[in-house]
Amino acid sequence: MAQEQTQSVKLSLRLDAPIHTAIQQEGRAKGRLIDEHIQRILTEYVIRQNLLDDATGKEIEMKWSLVQRAVDAARRICREGGFAPDITNLAISACIADPQWFADYESYVKDNPYKHGNPRKGQINKEIGFRIRAGIGGQVAKRSDGKPAKIPVVGSIIQSCTEMESFKNDSVR
Repeated sequence: MAQEQTQSVKLSLRLDAPIHTAIQQEGRAKGRLIDEHIQRILTEYVIRQNLLDDATGKEIEMKWSLVQRAVDAARRICREGGFAPDITNLAISACIADPQWFADYESYVKDNPYKHGNPRKGQINKEIGFRIRAGIGGQVAKRSDGKPAKIPVVGSIIQSCTEMESFKNDSVR
C-alpha cells in the first residue's frame, strides 16, 4: 500500500438531518459509529468505482475481512460461554488456528506475524481489538488510576490486549 494510504486526512461535512439520522441508524445496526460508517461507505464506493489500484482495493478488503473474522470468533466464543477477560486474545488464538485466516494475516502484514515492530501489525491489531470490544459490547476493565487494564500476551501475534469485564448478550447473537 502506498504511503499516502497509511495516512488519514480529516474531513468535515454537513448533512441534512434526515440523511444524518439514516446513516447513523444504519451504522449502529452494523456496529459502527457514524464517522466510521461514512468512512466505510465512501471507501466501498471508491473500490467499486475502481478509483484505487486493484492491489490497494484488495488490501483494504483483506483488512476488513481479517477484522470481521476476528470479531465473529469473539462473538462465537461469548455465545458458547467462553468469555474471559482476555477475550481478544482468545479470539486471536482461534483465528490463528484457522490456516486461511493466518495466511491472510501474514499476507496483509507482509512479514513474519510473530515479529515485533511491524507498523502494519500494530495498525491492524489495534483495529481488531477495538472492533472486538465494540462487536461484543465489551466493558473495559479499569486500573485504579482509571486507565484501561492491559493483559500481557506471550507467543502470539499480539503482545497485549485490553482486559474486558463483561459483554452484552444482545451484541453477540
